[in-house]
Amino acid sequence: MRMPGWGLSPSEDPLTITRHDIDLQFKFDVASLPGAAQVKKCFECGTCAGVCPVSESEIGFDPRKILHMVKFGLKDRLLSSQILWHCTHCDTCAFVCPQDISFSSVVDVLREMAFNQGYIDGSGIEQWGTAPCKAACPAHISIPGFVGAIAEGRYDEGLKLIKQEMPFPAICGRICPHPCEAKCNRGKIDEPIAIETLKRFLADEDISRDMRFIPRRKRSRPQKVAVIGAGPAGLTAAYYLAIEGYSVTVFEKHPVAGGMMAVGIPDFRLPKDILRAEVNTVEALGVEIRLNVEIGKDLTFKELQDGYEAVFVGIGCHRAMRLGIPGEAGMAQVIDGLTFLRELNLGNPPSDRGRLVVIGGGNTAVDCARAARRLGFGDVAILYRRTRNEMPASSWEVDDTIEEGVDIQFLTAPSKIMRENGKLTGVECIRMKMGEPDDSGRRRPVPIESSAFVIPIDFLVTAIGQQPDLNCFSHELETDISKNGLIAIDPVTGGTHISGVFSGGDVVSGPRTVVEAVASGKKAAMNIDRYLRGENLGGWRNRDWKGIDFLPDDAGLKEREQMQRIPLAKRTRTFEEIDLGFDPEKAKREADRCLRRCGMQDAEAVHETHSLRSEI
Repeated sequence: MRMPGWGLSPSEDPLTITRHDIDLQFKFDVASLPGAAQVKKCFECGTCAGVCPVSESEIGFDPRKILHMVKFGLKDRLLSSQILWHCTHCDTCAFVCPQDISFSSVVDVLREMAFNQGYIDGSGIEQWGTAPCKAACPAHISIPGFVGAIAEGRYDEGLKLIKQEMPFPAICGRICPHPCEAKCNRGKIDEPIAIETLKRFLADEDISRDMRFIPRRKRSRPQKVAVIGAGPAGLTAAYYLAIEGYSVTVFEKHPVAGGMMAVGIPDFRLPKDILRAEVNTVEALGVEIRLNVEIGKDLTFKELQDGYEAVFVGIGCHRAMRLGIPGEAGMAQVIDGLTFLRELNLGNPPSDRGRLVVIGGGNTAVDCARAARRLGFGDVAILYRRTRNEMPASSWEVDDTIEEGVDIQFLTAPSKIMRENGKLTGVECIRMKMGEPDDSGRRRPVPIESSAFVIPIDFLVTAIGQQPDLNCFSHELETDISKNGLIAIDPVTGGTHISGVFSGGDVVSGPRTVVEAVASGKKAAMNIDRYLRGENLGGWRNRDWKGIDFLPDDAGLKEREQMQRIPLAKRTRTFEEIDLGFDPEKAKREADRCLRRCGMQDAEAVHETHSLRSEI
């Protein structure tokens, strides 16, 4: 009997290969492959080949070929074959396999074996090559897979693919800076795929249902884990640890869960009901979130260590940095941006109105200015000491800020805060010019002599940076606190010098994006799981994803779908969400623009001396 279309010789017919032959000739233990034990359940139905985007290419790639060779122990033939390198890790096959076989994880292990055992010399081959969008995503979401699922109307499967890698698609579908889109191969033809909005579409579809998707807990484990901080890193760590079966308790000092997602982002960018829905998913997995509990005040760090087998510290950066100029301290009308947004989000907006100035150039600064416009402040301006090119805020957020009537004064730095009879009256500023790059590589702003001037104001918001508040850990984590006030961890394991204590997110990296915090929390959860199971924390290898370019000749031009927004005239009078997302028709049209085959490696790059194309 011959497998149709595979060109297998009679001697390789699976029906003539015995288990004894495999053990003697190949010594290839399928059970040793992570995620590959289920390969034995494959009955070669062909469903995976039917959805695999590469199978539609001129190569004729078929995942069943790999699964067949794994099942029947054809080790030498498999590891020297080109077909291993055609998988793009889009994970499209994962959501249709009736046996839930993790095909991508099988490919990962086999590629690793091919390198380590000398079957492939690695010349021109990317071990974990994939689509550039997936490689650029800090959480490495299977973007081609979920976009393909939308194109096929498989919303449940698409959402499942996302939630394998990150728990907050509705949140990140709104506030992520989407580095994936900057690397999208489609952008070299016309415009990148609207990945962020498509991710939001799937999440919003799920939120609108009575029965939402909740990941399944794999098992039940006896150990308990404490998580300090209910921000994106802490909640992500809790999410994945709960899936692994651990009992997880999250301690949060604020009255709401979400960290900066809850207290640092205004509603017009991230509505509270969306945040609450995503946090509910974490709780639905059995995670307990205890609010208004401050470590070091309501509960000591030592008590957590005594009551839990592992601790994750993800407290973020909630302490604002000071300007350090005369007149800054002791005035109610001078407030930092973190406090301004936190009080706004907790329902305590400032009662003062009038002329407001924000100092800074990051997303916190523009969020404060845009919120001030909605609160009814009169003139609202941002002072930034560099040019727009150096502004760390997302460019589209800066565009919206200017469009909404905020005056951004570049190359302007505050030098003194003016007061009269204890009341704020203005801010003295000086004009700047751009000088030579400093140690960080950024051009340094230089004051222009005799350029001082005063801006009359009634309210001042400072948003020049933030850092963690580590007072509650000053003794226990003393040796782990770096010179810049962050927690220093082992970069491979995420562990501190204290056994069983891990950390991640902004408290380790400094202020970053939500998706970067998610990636950090997921990595920590993996290591905590290994620690609690007694495994070597340094014994596994991080995937170094590499984006592979792909530009087909027949792609054609397809216009990118544009998301609807509420009218500009209404924006500054309401905190309603600005962006309205895609409807199903728009989502399908946009998903259909995806090239789908990005990440497929050049077959000629594989060692030709081991090529078995004619046999396979």
